[in-house]
Amino acid sequence: MRYFKPRNLLLVLALILTLILLAVIALRYRTESQLQSLVKALPKGIDVSLQDIDYTHLEEGRARWRLVAQEVERQSESGVLGLVAPQLSFYDEQGEVKGSLKAGKGDVSDDYQQVRLRGDVVLENSAGYSLYTESIDYDHTTQMATTDAHVRMVADGVHLEGTGLVFYLKQDRLQLKADVKGSLDSKQME
Repeated sequence: MRYFKPRNLLLVLALILTLILLAVIALRYRTESQLQSLVKALPKGIDVSLQDIDYTHLEEGRARWRLVAQEVERQSESGVLGLVAPQLSFYDEQGEVKGSLKAGKGDVSDDYQQVRLRGDVVLENSAGYSLYTESIDYDHTTQMATTDAHVRMVADGVHLEGTGLVFYLKQDRLQLKADVKGSLDSKQME
């Protein structure tokens, strides 16, 4: 007796197709449950969480700034972006690095106009000065950076310290608010 009659062959093929369909459905369901467990693992109020970010913002085909961060999280209700270990680079009109900024963590408002940086904030400028503080706030509408924390500024032969700072970016002017101390080393300034 032959087992592979056309009728039996069709039955075997139908059985194989049914098994494949069940396997596909099972795999899709498994992937869905993994996605649900991943979404449940996100902290409450966070709608996007990205790690190892390297983003370059372009305007008219030229790099204007670059953000590298260990982690970026967007809070769903406020729209605030939380940054872990942000490093920013700023570029001039020719695309050359104008300065860089590093911090332990930071927050950026949903309209990208307000930036708050905290923990070992370091600003380095291509002109040769570096600024160190524990916290700094930046308002893009006024183009001012401010802090009430201790500030230390170092440049070739110049060392300034104080408490509190207002930095007017448009005028390229820095104002230390209180307890200002400084020193000049004329040998290094030459």
